[in-house]
Amino acid sequence: MGDLEFTTGWLREEDVAIHEEDAERNAEQAERNASMRSMLKRRREETKDTAAVEAPEAFMAVKNSMSSRKRVVDEGQPPWFVARPHIENTVLRLHEEILDFVDFMQHTREEIHARRKWVQSIKEACVALWPACKVSVFGSFFTGLSLPNGDVDVAVSEIPCKSASAMKMLADHMLSKGQISWLEIIETAKVPVMKVRSQSSGLRADVVFSQPDGLQSSKFIRSKVKEYPQMKPLLLFLKYFLLQRGLHETYTGGMGSYLLCNVVLHFLQRHPSLKNGRFYAGTSLGHLLFDFLKYYGQEFNYTSHGISVLEGGSIFPKTERFPEKNKRSGGGPVLCLESPLSTSMDLGGACFRMPVLRNLFHHAFHCICHLMVTRSAPEVSMLCPLLIDPAHPVITDRFKLMAEQPVAFAGLPKPKSVETEKKQKRLPNENGQAQDSHNDTKQPMKKRKIQPTQPVTQPTQPVPIERIHEEADDATAAFGFHEDVSQWDLV
Repeated sequence: MGDLEFTTGWLREEDVAIHEEDAERNAEQAERNASMRSMLKRRREETKDTAAVEAPEAFMAVKNSMSSRKRVVDEGQPPWFVARPHIENTVLRLHEEILDFVDFMQHTREEIHARRKWVQSIKEACVALWPACKVSVFGSFFTGLSLPNGDVDVAVSEIPCKSASAMKMLADHMLSKGQISWLEIIETAKVPVMKVRSQSSGLRADVVFSQPDGLQSSKFIRSKVKEYPQMKPLLLFLKYFLLQRGLHETYTGGMGSYLLCNVVLHFLQRHPSLKNGRFYAGTSLGHLLFDFLKYYGQEFNYTSHGISVLEGGSIFPKTERFPEKNKRSGGGPVLCLESPLSTSMDLGGACFRMPVLRNLFHHAFHCICHLMVTRSAPEVSMLCPLLIDPAHPVITDRFKLMAEQPVAFAGLPKPKSVETEKKQKRLPNENGQAQDSHNDTKQPMKKRKIQPTQPVTQPTQPVPIERIHEEADDATAAFGFHEDVSQWDLV
């Protein structure tokens, strides 16, 4: 077998020759695709509006707006779908549709700005209460792996009180300012958290106090996303794939975002394409999704193996490191994955619905096999409806997720803008002398009935989405990354 020995465990010997032929066809098709993309790029540059506003530096190079893409004529197809009849290879068409789906799910510039403004308001509230505190962003939005409906994770540290007291103080402060429309404080969770929703935009946030682990794990995942450019599109697809089935929350026994990131990372570390440059060049997202579903749906031995993503990734005997896992398995598959930040911790312990997840991956693998064998027509989506439901609210309401919310209490005033506060800070009195508006108690306040603010209807036309490319690194330019939110002034 020579240099093909690395395929053991992934391909049968009789399939190696077929795999080589597929690789050659994929390389030829890739050349034709590159030529077509270059022609389309020149056409877009010729018709580019000279009055378009340039993107901020943090976006590196923003290209390929939604308006330049071919719109779907068939209303029965998902909104991200672009027909590509010139591509005969079904694996390459699956690759392109995954990228289209990722483009559709990525945050627009307006959404990123709204989230930054929402985080800034939380920071200002924290600094008003504890001037020496530090506020940081972590989680999926920090790593660039957030879905459109995802919340923002905020960590507050260096506070002079306990977490429970701090959550109540921050909740009272933001309620008095009319900044939030809904809140929930969960003190009994493993990590106490305060969940809030912005009144002005409807965005959500999870605020934790004195928890440095979240930021460290987010930095670890962000570094791996840059190291493995295939990781981001796979994760965004799989996150939504689990979300629409209710298997994305840790507290319900599903596979949470951090666990899923490590599961995908282990798969990429072990994939045979990393051991051969020729195969790596011919491996698309379609191949990786197919292999991922097969690996965790059929091949991985949940009974005896545990997963480590440290030092390039490895598999260890589960009985040696976590012997208690076999005692409570109950005959079903139990995922064991050591934490990269604390090797004595098992991240897979909370995922008690792993039997359902394995069956789901197994079923999705056979769905893709069906698409390959039947050679799915290029006029229809390969992701819908077998893998993704396009009628899910996250897709149907993709551009309606941000809307003004009713205030939490009808009697509380709505927050004023900065300009209004500056104008009303010092008002002239009868003698023309300046006085503080909030100290003027001579005039009695008139009672008035405050109605809850009605949600603002969003325009039906979708907001343009940008493909964000990182030109500095050729290995990651094909997949792109979100703005580096770690550079925000939130400390």
